[in-house]
Amino acid sequence: MNKPHIRKSRRVPPLNPLRAFEAAARHMSFTNAADELCVTQGAISRSIKALENYMGTPLFERTGHGLALTDNSKAFAHALTEIFTRLADETDKFVGIQTQKVLTVRAYTSFLMNFLIPLLPNFHLHHPDVKVRLISATDKADLEDETFDVRIRYGRGHWKDFDSVLLFHDEVSPVCSPSILPPSDRPYPVEVLKDLTLLHPELRHTDWADWLALAGAHELSPHDNLYFDELSVTYQAAIAGLGVAMGQRVYLRNELSNGQLFHPFDLTLKRDFGYYLIYPRERRENRDIIVFRDWLVTASKTALSHAL
Repeated sequence: MNKPHIRKSRRVPPLNPLRAFEAAARHMSFTNAADELCVTQGAISRSIKALENYMGTPLFERTGHGLALTDNSKAFAHALTEIFTRLADETDKFVGIQTQKVLTVRAYTSFLMNFLIPLLPNFHLHHPDVKVRLISATDKADLEDETFDVRIRYGRGHWKDFDSVLLFHDEVSPVCSPSILPPSDRPYPVEVLKDLTLLHPELRHTDWADWLALAGAHELSPHDNLYFDELSVTYQAAIAGLGVAMGQRVYLRNELSNGQLFHPFDLTLKRDFGYYLIYPRERRENRDIIVFRDWLVTASKTALSHAL
């Protein structure tokens, strides 16, 4: 009589120490891991010690700059992050969450105000089960911040450990109110700027210099300059007639179409940089991220075609 086959038990470490190690490795901090898991720093330390005893090898090295992963534990930590992320996603699918899902999107204030928010009713119409939470940010915001699912970044599309998809390239040209110059007389010679005030957002302080250089007028001195800490505020100043701003056409498609602003010149500054939607590579299979990504890519193409 054949004996029944007994499957050998899998070698799986205890779950709590694994969670403690994964969080500590991701944050490179026992303190931050403790905050995330709502335990004490001592509990994190004991859990990692227990896991090291189980594995029979150290997982962290202490250096003059703090914690460092060993060569072996780097790959182990990365695998655990993917596993826990996948487990969370699959649990959501299995349970079939009845409440609305929340997708956190970090983006520049100007991107939110002038581009994304006007489009969001369309997203909610087609995807009522996904609630979008918006957080405004600047380039100073930490890319590794754990408070976002999707991030809008300005650059060339290459960020370590993140997938990215281009929404639109950086293309700017001057805009102003009809109260500054009559639109019927456009295009104007660049020399008209000598008698006008130029509006500058602090985070895009090279736009005017680059455009004037492209126009062959890098030595031109305007009547005055005004500076603002946000691009969206700069646009409002242009609408109010305070001066001439460098405008991203896709941001200002409504203001340009309704006549609040117009382009006094035909010259456009085009850069290799662009605005990208990015998300953690280990979450590329997340259903809500895929849905939002695909919708925003399509919406961006439509908005760009209407802005041309």
